[in-house]
Amino acid sequence: MKINSLNNTNYLQNLIETKSVNIGVIGLGQVGLPTALSFCDVGFSVIGNDLNQSLLEKISKGKSPFEEPGLDNLLKFYIQSKKFTTEINFEQTINDSNIVIVCVPTPLGDGIKPDLSALENVCNSLSNLELNEKLIIIESSIPPGTMENIVVPIIKKTNKDCMIAFVPERLSPGQAFSEIQTTPRIIGYIDKISGELTKLLYKNLVTSKIFLTNAKVAEISKLVENTFRDVNVALANEISLICEKYDIDFLELQKVCNSHPRVNLLDAGPGVGGPCLPKDPYLLLNPSNSDTISSQIIESARKTNDSMPNHVVEIAKSALAKVDKSLTGSKITVLGVTYKSNVSDVRLSPAKGIISKLLESSNEVIVYDPQTSESFGAQKNTDLWNSISDSDVLIIVTNHDEFKNLDLNQIKSKMKTPIIVDTRRIFDSNQAEEIGIMYYAVGYGGKHS
Repeated sequence: MKINSLNNTNYLQNLIETKSVNIGVIGLGQVGLPTALSFCDVGFSVIGNDLNQSLLEKISKGKSPFEEPGLDNLLKFYIQSKKFTTEINFEQTINDSNIVIVCVPTPLGDGIKPDLSALENVCNSLSNLELNEKLIIIESSIPPGTMENIVVPIIKKTNKDCMIAFVPERLSPGQAFSEIQTTPRIIGYIDKISGELTKLLYKNLVTSKIFLTNAKVAEISKLVENTFRDVNVALANEISLICEKYDIDFLELQKVCNSHPRVNLLDAGPGVGGPCLPKDPYLLLNPSNSDTISSQIIESARKTNDSMPNHVVEIAKSALAKVDKSLTGSKITVLGVTYKSNVSDVRLSPAKGIISKLLESSNEVIVYDPQTSESFGAQKNTDLWNSISDSDVLIIVTNHDEFKNLDLNQIKSKMKTPIIVDTRRIFDSNQAEEIGIMYYAVGYGGKHS
């Protein structure tokens, strides 16, 4: 397929088709590094750049900066084969690259507004360099209108002929490499020539369908996908609170409701975390260069999910009150602080809110998590059974596989007061209660009221 247009298009097309193109990846976090290594894995040479010098030094030595299945082996292999190199100098990275993929963070700042400073800094730096015959791809999650109002005007101010596209990442930590390959990808084009070249590149990487659309649709699509999930988790959490009022088990209700072919009630829990679900709804409601959009459903869902950590603490307080205890003077053990199972990522984890609230009343909050050293201010314990020993309440916040196989009888024997608050429903409530554990969960008040 010949992409007819600018003279530089045929040159870049040939480089992509022969896998002679050099790809520069800006930002080597949990999106950028797996993306870089995935392109190496299909035959491209990649240069990785990041502002964090210690991170680059660690990566250049073949040491994984975070937990991700498959990352260790790929990183070591492609560093040794010199298909993947790191470079601290931004200008050198761009000069040595034909295609630049930007994967810098776009967190929430003050007032729950998008902080695009990292992206703007990259765009300003790009605008100072010669980008002729280069393709710039943005993978960072961005508010609608960012490409039109920020990225393109800044870069094109001095580089009229460079090509730009937006390809929202669609990976989840813990499944990054498989999802990069198998999840359909959206390419948001500024012009169709750039879009077609970008599609040609990603066809080497993606085994699923690739959709071409305009940049604003692509920007919004990523945010709507995560907002959809956030709203549906909020519905499950709201229903779980209603179940507590009716004194029924949310799990039983969920099973019955989901027998209907058009119903899929999600799991209730301690809230949502990670880099996407708590953030992307706010990006959706804060378009670039425009006023905040109001949405009762989306804003209500955010409030519901953000309120769940406090509700978990209230469950623990209520459980202690039934045995004439309080948080003050009780030992509370928290299992898991990462935002989801079997990953090291603690970004916006509901565990932070739970632990912060517990620390307001209890002087002894112990955290055990085999995936991370983070404890959010609580005491970190590296031994599972020592962390549980003599505790009054055991709160399961993250459903790591290691926790699912724990013996309830052994847990009971270790605890001073056998109270479990199982926010992920990893244990069987009937089994726990049969052996004398006071079992509580989100959407389940136990048989102690």
